[in-house]
Amino acid sequence: MPKRMITKDSRIQIEFEYADRNYLNANLYVNQEFAINNKLKLRIGAFNNNDAKNSQINQTLDPKQRQFLYNVGDSVQSIYYPSITIDSFSRDKLLYEKVYYTNGIFTDSFYRYSVDSSTAKYNLSFTDVGEGNGNYVADFNGANGKVYKFIEPVNGVKQGRYEPVTVLVAPKKQQLISLGTEYEFDKNNVLKTEFALSNYDVNTFSSKNGGDDVGLAARFQYTNTIPLSTSKKSFLISSLDYEHTQQKFKPLERLRFVEFSREWGLPLQLNAATEDILRLSSQLKSNTGSLTYQFMGYQRSEGDHYKGFQNIVQQTLNSKGWSLNNQLALTSFSYFNGAPGKGKYFRPVFDVSRQFKHLASMRLGFRYAMENNEVKNPSTDTLSATSFSFDTYTAYLKSDESKKNKFGISFFTRSDKYPLYKELIRGDRSYNTNVEMQLLKNQHHQLLLSTTYRVLKVYNKQVSQQKDERTILGRTEYLVNEFKGLVTGNVLYELGTGQEQRRDFAYFEVPAGQGEYTWIDYNNDGIAQLNEFETAIYRDQAKYIRIFTPTNVFLKANYTTVNYSLALNPRAVIKQDGRKFGKFVSRFNFQTSMQKSKKNIAKGDFEFNPFKSNVLDTSLLTLSTSLLNSVSFNRYSTKWGLDLSNIQNTGKALLTYGYESRKQEDWLAKLRINLSNTFTFDVNNRKGFLALYTPSFSNRNYELNIYSTEPRISLVRGTVFRVQTSYKLESKKNNPAYGGEKATSNSLNLESKYNVLQNSSINARFTYSNIQYKGATNTTVSYIILDALLPGSNYLWYLEFTKRLFGNLELNFQYDGRKPGSSRTIHTGRASLRALF
Repeated sequence: MPKRMITKDSRIQIEFEYADRNYLNANLYVNQEFAINNKLKLRIGAFNNNDAKNSQINQTLDPKQRQFLYNVGDSVQSIYYPSITIDSFSRDKLLYEKVYYTNGIFTDSFYRYSVDSSTAKYNLSFTDVGEGNGNYVADFNGANGKVYKFIEPVNGVKQGRYEPVTVLVAPKKQQLISLGTEYEFDKNNVLKTEFALSNYDVNTFSSKNGGDDVGLAARFQYTNTIPLSTSKKSFLISSLDYEHTQQKFKPLERLRFVEFSREWGLPLQLNAATEDILRLSSQLKSNTGSLTYQFMGYQRSEGDHYKGFQNIVQQTLNSKGWSLNNQLALTSFSYFNGAPGKGKYFRPVFDVSRQFKHLASMRLGFRYAMENNEVKNPSTDTLSATSFSFDTYTAYLKSDESKKNKFGISFFTRSDKYPLYKELIRGDRSYNTNVEMQLLKNQHHQLLLSTTYRVLKVYNKQVSQQKDERTILGRTEYLVNEFKGLVTGNVLYELGTGQEQRRDFAYFEVPAGQGEYTWIDYNNDGIAQLNEFETAIYRDQAKYIRIFTPTNVFLKANYTTVNYSLALNPRAVIKQDGRKFGKFVSRFNFQTSMQKSKKNIAKGDFEFNPFKSNVLDTSLLTLSTSLLNSVSFNRYSTKWGLDLSNIQNTGKALLTYGYESRKQEDWLAKLRINLSNTFTFDVNNRKGFLALYTPSFSNRNYELNIYSTEPRISLVRGTVFRVQTSYKLESKKNNPAYGGEKATSNSLNLESKYNVLQNSSINARFTYSNIQYKGATNTTVSYIILDALLPGSNYLWYLEFTKRLFGNLELNFQYDGRKPGSSRTIHTGRASLRALF
């Protein structure tokens, strides 16, 4: 669960680096610093990153694609290449047929998903080109994989967002060399310079447009420091800074800080331009605070021909419990981007707080902030769509943060204005309350709490695109360790409001034994569909993995999570040599734990109760529940013991084809008796319920009631030899509403392990299972009821040999076989060699 509320007022920028493997890549970086003397320092750096265009890895280019990349030159921002190939028919592939149609004026064609071997000849790869830029949309038809269908344009306007194209990645070359100097005239006067030259070729396949590859950047900075008072440690620091960057210059990383464009009234996404920046600043600094004035001039020579001037005054003060942090910034600018424009950006901030020593060092504060950005078109005297204004008022009270027990409460309100013709009109206002608390001083009881509550009121729907809403985000955690360990546990409760992303998935074939799922062709059409994959029970069946991919569909949801774990151990406080009743109670051990998380469709109200909905609730988006309750008697006894457990697991997920819900509940009872130092007897009993609900695929639904008992006797001779045998009787019956299938199985099991000379071991297992079942054997429920076996006699065997070589090598051989009913025998062998470190 998130700890910070994200709203329309949040500004989030994510920076990341990644490396693709389309080409063999070489990277070289060199940096060296020299001290010429006590006054002069030099820094030299060089960087080279180059793709080997003739050594492709993940991308293989044919001659036509190479020629295509040569022709586009440096225009690599839109190198979409048709991804349509003629392919041989296979049931495992998603293939398309070509369909011709006439719109009354001319004849055109499109591609349609098909399983007809005579027409399905085309293999297409689709790319998201943006809403309204493509002719295809995703079609969730149950196929194993993502299928797309054609939507005919309306009045020449495209209606989809996907096209059968692929983005070709061009090989790139980036080089940069820099030279920096630092000259200290004396301890109060310093001059710094830096020069950089870059060479960036976005497409080394082509020599076209190569004149924009090389760029230059330079910076000069002079700083003067004048001591004013030694006792108060006060200084006057003045600086002059000039920076020039050519449009062609390509830095390795961002040159400006994240909010630079916003502070100058510019959009976040800017085209490269030649930039000139002049800074003049003066700061009066002492041990109690500072006062700073800064003037900046900023000019962009290409594109929008932007010119701006900025004046900033900052003041900080920390004295006698008072703390001030104020700022006043005014930016005026003009530009020409097809049409002239002028603007002013006013940003005052006033923050004052007071710490009260006699009130446990609590701090009370108030903060006011405003941003007013008005951009006008002089010819029409109207505000542009980029204009905005908002102000915030914040009051807060918090305790001393250095203490273990601390709290904080704050309230702020924000009002937003939007452009409408010639003025900014108030559109909405939010009211936000935040409470935080940490009580950690007591080691036996600890509490952590964090809650944010927000109300948004819309006053003018003509300018505001928002709706009235209430949002909450909260987290509470309690930890207990009481009575010398008699009671231990923790409780976590979370709730919030956000968005749930719909997920898509597909199954991909992998070598046998390396997957998790198996494909069963229930309808015998030879085509893998989403409702034909089951969790593999045996290793030779595990030939598929499931890959989840995100989609562009989001639903507003309420989140609720509750986790708890509690253990009661009387043995921790009751002495074993005490009274009989005390000794009897100390033999008990109680444990309970639960993890429950659910997401409901947001309907305007908060969902505080995590136990309210069930898996069949249509407003429930996702649900995950895991509950374990256990009672043990004589848990630490070497003679006998009894365990009773209840396990519940519930899950529901929102997928592209709809909802899928699972439910499982088991009651388990286990009795163990050590007959001697060699023989052990135990019996396991189970009463269970297993269900699956998938509205989109009714053939997969079932509700099974399961009963089983399994007595087992084991012979153990130290760590050298172990053999055990058991008999298991199990009954499974499906709900009549879902078919009413029933199966009864009788199983005999024999298992042994033999360790040889401490460096080798042999494991063997044999199972005979006789299953009585009269239903169909090619359905989902039959696969679950029969455990992937068949009616009648079933044989399973397993043999494993492991040997340690040279102390750090482990050689392993595995062989298992299966003879299900009247079907053929399946043999599987594996061998592996592992190095142990």
